[in-house]
Amino acid sequence: MIGIAFAVKHEAKELLAALEKKRWEKTPEALLCTGRIGEKQIAVAIVGMGRERAARGSELFLRRFPLRLLILAGYAGALRPDIQRGQIAVASNYLDAGSALWFSGGEVPELRIATTDVVVGDPESRRKLAEETNADLVDMETDAVASVARARGVPFVSLRVVTDGFEDRLPVDAIAAAWESEGGTVRALPLTIYLATHPGEIGPLLRFARFLPEARHRLTRRLLELVYSLGGGGGTSGI
Repeated sequence: MIGIAFAVKHEAKELLAALEKKRWEKTPEALLCTGRIGEKQIAVAIVGMGRERAARGSELFLRRFPLRLLILAGYAGALRPDIQRGQIAVASNYLDAGSALWFSGGEVPELRIATTDVVVGDPESRRKLAEETNADLVDMETDAVASVARARGVPFVSLRVVTDGFEDRLPVDAIAAAWESEGGTVRALPLTIYLATHPGEIGPLLRFARFLPEARHRLTRRLLELVYSLGGGGGTSGI
């Protein structure tokens, strides 16, 4: 069985729509769903945003299902000016011999990723983080989920789509007011109250939000291509 984890449900929306014969299970640690894509059995988990939540959700996911491969999919920010919004990449510094078997010939660009505890929302912070880590991308979950997978001996891949470019200035406080980090839903009332007193953040927030559906579509398309192509690492046709 292939496992695909997302931090929030917004990232997973199109992949879940493509899943056939869905069965849902809600737990305190994660929202789980099983189904099929073509002939392959798939398990999907919404594990939560940030290191701590993602680690708890991933631990449950790996206890609950006999996964042959765990893919963490979701959004990331660029730490270099030449990386464009919408680019798809695999986190090269979290690939190992086991995960490489699954992705031979996958033709997915590889970039280094850094995991942080906060949103890195401006060029100055991105430049500093890139200098400290030699990374190309940043997210908030990869390191934690990779550690859980490694401890259980499950091959792991982090597949990310870039949603904010190096020069972008994210309205971090507006995003925090709007975003419910466990499920990834928008909280309309807190966001409205916040923007009423911070109107200057409306434009940057709209620019960020408008691109998310396109980024998600590109991520989902690549995920489906990978799922259909996966084979050799599992050793059986019943993955």
